Amino acid sequence: MISGNKTFFQKHWDWLVALGGLAVLAAVAAFKFVLVEDEAGQLPGIETRTGAVKVEKVSLAPFETVFDRVKAPQRIGEIAKTRESFLASGFRVFCVDAETGKGCGRPIEFGLEKCPYPDCGAKQKKDEKPTIDQDGDGLPDEWEKQYGLNPADSSDASGDLDNDGFTNMEEFEAGTDPSDAASHPDYLDSLKLVLPFKQTFTSLMFTGARKTPAGMKYDFRDPKHKTDIDRGNYYVLEGQKIGKTGFTMKSCETKVREIKMGGGMTRKEEYKIATVVRDRDSKVIQIRENSQKTPTDEQATLVYDRGGTKEFNVVKGQVIELNGSKYKIVNLVYDAKAKKGSVLVQNLSTGKNKSIESLE
Repeated sequence: MISGNKTFFQKHWDWLVALGGLAVLAAVAAFKFVLVEDEAGQLPGIETRTGAVKVEKVSLAPFETVFDRVKAPQRIGEIAKTRESFLASGFRVFCVDAETGKGCGRPIEFGLEKCPYPDCGAKQKKDEKPTIDQDGDGLPDEWEKQYGLNPADSSDASGDLDNDGFTNMEEFEAGTDPSDAASHPDYLDSLKLVLPFKQTFTSLMFTGARKTPAGMKYDFRDPKHKTDIDRGNYYVLEGQKIGKTGFTMKSCETKVREIKMGGGMTRKEEYKIATVVRDRDSKVIQIRENSQKTPTDEQATLVYDRGGTKEFNVVKGQVIELNGSKYKIVNLVYDAKAKKGSVLVQNLSTGKNKSIESLE
């Protein structure tokens, strides 16, 4: 049984509970005030503590830009009035800056002066009408329609409309008429050069030059004529025949070359080159001093691989015929050390020259 004499807590317990609740609420409010940002975006309480770090406010600018683009999408270009349907896509090109060649690279409407994207705006190149090739065979639709080909059939690139032995693609690349058998690429395009060249050498050697009262004399030796009266040794002036060798002395020049030595050092060396003329065909040949092997004639092998393989062994000045067209061998150049060569050929009907290079 509880005594009638009540204590202070027993008499006022409900007020004490209410007071405790208010104290808790006050503590919570104080806690929030310390840890949560105020209206100025600062953290009171933390900022005044020793060693406290200020927290930067997160920027919403990138998100606002995205929200703006969603609300108002960027238009790439106006729909042309001549377009039959707004569902039909217009020509698109990649954005390329006309000055720097870079640009943003995004697809834009063809013919615009500058890129319509706000973050680019690069000035565009003024291109010609774009080439359309709907079947992707390399032949423009406009060209195919011109010659009665099917712009939607990719197989006609390998076809031969006029049966002249050249494909429609070859005719297009050469700029000839695929419907006219008389108009076709040059047959020289089908010639290939095969190495090595076949070379013919002379046994005539140039051994030196010396001054004499009569002028400069040039010394030659030819082992093939060592049984002759002069024993194959010849001392001639410019313009004189070199014994019975079949050559005439023309001129001589001195040249200088650098020879590499050890330690990155070099030294200069002089050498002479005699220019002689072969009597039977007036061919000019240069013979280096003390050289025992000088090429006088070169023969190249050309292979024609269209409509069957044909092989031609040619020399300078020779004329060959390909399907009724005649070609002249203008010159042959061969570097045995580098394993490279070329043959200059002239189309006698057009006068045009073409250099056929050896394949690496």
